[in-house]
Amino acid sequence: LHAGLMFIPMMALVAVVNLASAKLAALFGPRVPMVAGQLVGTAGLLALLGVDAHTHVWAVAALMVPVGLGGALTVPALTAMLLDAVPADRAGTASAVLNTGRQIGGAIAVAVFGALLAGANTFLAGMRWSMLLAAAGLVLTAGATLTLPRDGRRDEEA
Repeated sequence: LHAGLMFIPMMALVAVVNLASAKLAALFGPRVPMVAGQLVGTAGLLALLGVDAHTHVWAVAALMVPVGLGGALTVPALTAMLLDAVPADRAGTASAVLNTGRQIGGAIAVAVFGALLAGANTFLAGMRWSMLLAAAGLVLTAGATLTLPRDGRRDEEA
């Protein structure tokens, strides 16, 4: 029950932030919400490094909010950028490739983080390594996102 309740604050804001992401992408291009989301998610993961067995459940719930907000800022802009970059008759294929990639990435992440948890001396140590690895991945992808065209379109169309 506590674990489920901890996700409510984060998930309640995701729907609102998804809409804000679309508006930000329309105003500033998709790079702004994507990089902002990746950096907010990174900050959330780094903040969770301080969690231990004595951290109150509501403090953990509050610290999880930036992680969810980061994803909610990033994914809609990424999806819009992808669909804008392909011809309309290929949108279904592009969407399927994106979703397949996300599912494969999620499965690999579960395996890697599970191995980190199992191989660490303690659960907390494994979680901290997992958070650091995920944060590093977000920083790397934020850097890669900055190399994308400003408006999210292919160079030949820009």
